[in-house]
Amino acid sequence: MRRSSALAVPALVAVTMFAVPTAVQSAAPAPQPNAAGGGATAATVVKTSRVTPPRRKVVRKRFKPWAKPSPRRVRQIIRWEAKRWGVSPSRLARRVGCESGFRWYAGNGPYQGLLQFASSTFYRGMRSIKSRGVKVKRVRKRKVREVRVSHYSDGTVVRKKGRKRVQRVTYVYKGRFPRSPGVTHAWAQLRIGAQAIAGRSAVSSGEWGCPA
Repeated sequence: MRRSSALAVPALVAVTMFAVPTAVQSAAPAPQPNAAGGGATAATVVKTSRVTPPRRKVVRKRFKPWAKPSPRRVRQIIRWEAKRWGVSPSRLARRVGCESGFRWYAGNGPYQGLLQFASSTFYRGMRSIKSRGVKVKRVRKRKVREVRVSHYSDGTVVRKKGRKRVQRVTYVYKGRFPRSPGVTHAWAQLRIGAQAIAGRSAVSSGEWGCPA
């Protein structure tokens, strides 16, 4: 019996030696992350700013002048070209309505397009237009939001939407006629027609049968 007790004591000591580190390790508290995702110390706000959108904004875009527009777009082009060349839009619209009914594809023998040009007359007018450039402006209003930006000490940046503001946006569209447009190119025909009424084209306004 004494021999058995002597052997049991070292075994008990060995078990105790291995158990103590495990107990100490489990007692250590786990770090608690803060709300911003950092370590044990909570991040604080170090800077706050507000991004306010401008009340006016200009957006520039490129486009191809319409060669085959709908009747609604034809009327838009008439207004723009008439304003550019200082003529009455109703005069140009009256001639276009009489010649083609606002249809770019209208044809009558050798005469084609919105203003029923013969090929030779169209290209005579194209040689005198002086500018192939087209510039159109449109103004729209929209609502945009302010943004509140908060910078935290741990590097976190938080953005929150603020109140809405009305913004006036001017869209500027720029384009050019092709170097050699087809005879039925609607916008090119209307430019020649507007210039003819203004007396600034190689094509005379009196060459049409329909009055302006």
